[in-house]
Amino acid sequence: MNLTINHFLYLIAAYLIGAIPFGWLIVKLLKHKDIRYIASGRMGMSNVMRVAGTFWGIVTAVLDVLKGYAAVKIAPLFVPVPEPWLLSIGGILAVLGHIYSIFLIEKRRDGKFYLRGGAGGLTSAGAAVALWRGFWFAMPLPCLLIYLFTGYASVTVACFNIFGFIGYVVGAILGKCSWWFLLYAVGAEILVLISLQPNFKRLRRGDERKSSLRIRWRKEDRENNKSS
Repeated sequence: MNLTINHFLYLIAAYLIGAIPFGWLIVKLLKHKDIRYIASGRMGMSNVMRVAGTFWGIVTAVLDVLKGYAAVKIAPLFVPVPEPWLLSIGGILAVLGHIYSIFLIEKRRDGKFYLRGGAGGLTSAGAAVALWRGFWFAMPLPCLLIYLFTGYASVTVACFNIFGFIGYVVGAILGKCSWWFLLYAVGAEILVLISLQPNFKRLRRGDERKSSLRIRWRKEDRENNKSS
């Protein structure tokens, strides 16, 4: 493993791309509000939808996926033939940047500095696809079904890299992708699970918000929908 300054420059660039707070920028420009202090305080699709509407939430989602994709794909600009381990770490750093963005640093009353961001799920999906396009056969359908039937974005996001891990194992066995990409799947999943801890606490309490787009397959859901 021959490390050069270009390896480190790429990893810094991957983090900075992942750290671009598209959700914060969209809400700030459109609504002149700071999304960090609204609802969940996150920069992702769900919170942007609550503040700026469904369309801008979808725009945020697309941009978050694209920045994860771009963070991996720019590697050849720094290292002509990037090693699989480097791409995997670059993808992890893009997710880290989305969750803990240097552009959203703030000092709180306790005098400590904190970095804010989103949950990291969509950015991790974008990076996963950039690593291996075959990732798409593992993730979209099962995650879509989880989202539609549970209505919980947090549960869906937590599943992205689990299915991705399975996809990478199959791809590596078939010789279609590198075993190094399992490092990415595990690293990204750990970061996402850490960021979703507040959501999991709400799930245990039973007060986690459900998406209005979910399929109301349970009788009580259909009855609540009729009465609302």
